[in-house]
Amino acid sequence: MTGKPAEPLDPSPPTIEETASETFVRRLHGEWSPADLAALEARLKRDPAYADAYLRVKAAWDSLDTYAEAPELMAYREQAIAYACDANADRRLKASRYARNPWRNAAVAAGIALAIATGWNLSPYGYRPGQYQTDVGEQRIVEMEDHSRIALDTATRLKVRYTDDARIVQLQEGQAQFSVAKDRARPFKVLAGDRTIIAIGTVFTVEYVDRKVHVAMMEGKVAVVPAESAHPVNTRPSSSSPPVLSDGQGVRLENGSALGEKSRDDRNATIELIAGEELRVSRDGENTVTPKADIEAATAWREGKVIIRRESLGDAVRRLNRYSRRQIQIDDAALAAKLISGVFEAGDTEGFVSAVQRYLPVTVDESAARTIKLKLQISPTGSASAER
Repeated sequence: MTGKPAEPLDPSPPTIEETASETFVRRLHGEWSPADLAALEARLKRDPAYADAYLRVKAAWDSLDTYAEAPELMAYREQAIAYACDANADRRLKASRYARNPWRNAAVAAGIALAIATGWNLSPYGYRPGQYQTDVGEQRIVEMEDHSRIALDTATRLKVRYTDDARIVQLQEGQAQFSVAKDRARPFKVLAGDRTIIAIGTVFTVEYVDRKVHVAMMEGKVAVVPAESAHPVNTRPSSSSPPVLSDGQGVRLENGSALGEKSRDDRNATIELIAGEELRVSRDGENTVTPKADIEAATAWREGKVIIRRESLGDAVRRLNRYSRRQIQIDDAALAAKLISGVFEAGDTEGFVSAVQRYLPVTVDESAARTIKLKLQISPTGSASAER
């Protein structure tokens, strides 16, 4: 008996990665209108999981340039682009993208996803289960399977793993904010250097840079214990509140210690922090607790800002350098020790240098393409100038 060939079965709905992959390639090589852009931006804002998938697709696709000479990757990429163009042709003939040729559109999503996955696994950002990272100037949000959320700041690397009795994040480098879903049966643990931050359900940030740990509390409470400690005990060092500095948009020279008057406790003790408090752990393990922390400064990176309060210029430069590929360099210890305060745009290296010039006696050397060198001005007598 003759008749029409059997219609292929409808494919399963595309995954979020396939949808993000198709959108990304169509934006690059297909028909892309202002309405499409507006729809994409709206979805990126309202759907963190889709935004994360889209960012991973972009990073993976960009990484294909690094491996452009690999024949299999070139073929995958060209195939993905061809699929996208075919999909656009179909799109002009129908109102619903998946109505007329569902199996072809499934191939579009699958082909693009394959090219993306191949590039991602071979790229320097190679995806591994439980491993997340951001590049210089990049931020991303990760939603964990327990519905906890992790916001990664620039140049951050971390690993996530689960056990029967714990949710464990190893912060290898950088800074992240954790919004922890409550689960008393499985505490949430963040490992940073030689400290472990233990929470059940709370919001806090952890920074681990240059072997120093900084924990700031937004909501709830955590216990911070030495990494080798298995049974934390409650220890709350008493202290007086440190002086609170007013906000400022410029740079101010400050007198006194960059740490201010803050409480200190035994470096091997377990510390309990509640909302509004922060802990700093130095390279040698000394704990410094601030009962009335500057939470605005601790979370400013979520808004693309860097707030500096009575920090040495050297420390401020190290913070700003994390957000830009153009690096500031200070070779003078006396200049690096100067204390400053200010509010800056993350990644605005030139703006930071300009502000420093207005308030400190420095000369600027921009002869190198990716480095800006700051030096103290030298007076005619040969000594460093103390005047602007």
